[in-house]
Amino acid sequence: MKNTFLVTLICLSLSCEEQQQTKETGNYIVETTVQLQPGKIHEVLELFKVTNPELVRKQSDWVSASFSKLEEKDIVFVRAEWKNKASYLKFAQSEKFKKAMGQFNPYCIEKPKVTITKVLFEM
Repeated sequence: MKNTFLVTLICLSLSCEEQQQTKETGNYIVETTVQLQPGKIHEVLELFKVTNPELVRKQSDWVSASFSKLEEKDIVFVRAEWKNKASYLKFAQSEKFKKAMGQFNPYCIEKPKVTITKVLFEM
């Protein structure tokens, strides 16, 4: 009985330590979702690869980005992580950003939907 209790206590302790290694952040996720013209995802992906790294390179609050698609449909999701919401909003109003994003418009069926959420917990 004592051995079972000791093993349980050790496992619980290790589990708590592992959970403490996860982090709480104040970062923000900017997710853009858009329906593209049929068959244009690869062209848009290549345009994203060419334009976006340079676009965010000097943005100190930018963390990362990903480009994904809903496999059955021509819907793409761009997920960007920022340290500061205000920094993103200011950046999104810049002429450089607007010019770069304008290059994507001919491929879109609808206006992109942008959602900004605050990261509360991350593992």
